Amino acid sequence: MAESSPPELTEWHPLLRSSADYDLASPSVSPISISELLDISDNRGETETKLALNNFKLGEDESPVGSVEFRKNLASLYSARSAGVTQDHIIITNGTSSSNYTVFAALLSPGDHVVCQYPVDGLLYETLASLGAEAALWEAEPAKRWQLDLDELKKLIKDNTKMIVINSPCNPTGAVVSKSKLETLFEIAEEKGIFILADESYRPLFHSISPSDEDFPPSAINMGYSKVIVTGTISQAYSLPGIKAGWVASKNKEIVDACRKTGRHLDLSASKLDQAVAAEALSDRCIHTLLGRNIRLCQTNLELLQGFIEEHSWACSWVKPLAGTTAMLKFHKMGKPVDDAKFCLALLKEAGLFICPANTCFGDGEKYRGYVRVAIGVSTSQFKPALAAWTSFMEENYDSVPTSSRK
Repeated sequence: MAESSPPELTEWHPLLRSSADYDLASPSVSPISISELLDISDNRGETETKLALNNFKLGEDESPVGSVEFRKNLASLYSARSAGVTQDHIIITNGTSSSNYTVFAALLSPGDHVVCQYPVDGLLYETLASLGAEAALWEAEPAKRWQLDLDELKKLIKDNTKMIVINSPCNPTGAVVSKSKLETLFEIAEEKGIFILADESYRPLFHSISPSDEDFPPSAINMGYSKVIVTGTISQAYSLPGIKAGWVASKNKEIVDACRKTGRHLDLSASKLDQAVAAEALSDRCIHTLLGRNIRLCQTNLELLQGFIEEHSWACSWVKPLAGTTAMLKFHKMGKPVDDAKFCLALLKEAGLFICPANTCFGDGEKYRGYVRVAIGVSTSQFKPALAAWTSFMEENYDSVPTSSRK
């Protein structure tokens, strides 16, 4: 069993991004403005009315669990393919991290054992550790196309395992937990009475798997298991990283009540302005065009990235992601992985390109040597010159990148 270690992504990212010409580290899809949200609306007049600041009353929310309209729009989103989610199943927070913290704080006690998918955003298992829970990392392997192994999960489960945490689509790998795998996962959890938290921050950005695929993954909330909780955010898939609004959703009233009580003490709610913008983005007027734009953008950029990888197959390889906004690439020289941190620093210095070294930001110093995480959600007008700068670096500077040495 791998030991969890403090994530370094939060330290790496803010310190260096400001000096970059090309940011391929930020995982949200290319941000839109209020003006662009108006442009994509099927009913511009109605959207203008909903977002008109002059008429916006800055009082408290009409509900302690968040905007009714926002929660109704979210319920419609979850019920698009399977009915049953209502606004009463949803609590609004100020982002996914707050949502996950609320769930952990509400349902876990110090000493509880939790199995957490890995690699993922380190805040997931760091938060577990801060609350006194024991986190076991359920590792997905690139040799298995970053797919989770359910036999490995069974080995990790203990008598005091209280929760299993998954992230689908996954940051950083872009893998998804398929429908058939979800079904088996829930059978395992139900046998032991284990909670499942599904962080769905990058849903529904499925750019390389079709909804008509028989193994296309539904939201975990619609899989029929009573002890499942899903969390999400408006920031990543919906092009609104500046809007701080997320949610907790469960069909289990006891879970919702526990999260509501915990959230009240933590005060992690979103502002009314953030919720109003989020609600409009998810409205029937806007969401279809917005998601269509974002999926096409990721598909276009992913095709460009694939061309870059094929051109530089002598130096890099990957497992093509199925969904989300990120991909993991492995770079090597003479059969040895490069030092990914020094590689990324050299790219920033010589090419103005900012990406994440996976061994630093997601690994333990050994596990992901040579891997980098690339975000594919930026505008194509930025992505193309970023890849051009990267290509020039590979031709002119890659020879000077050192290989990684084991600690």
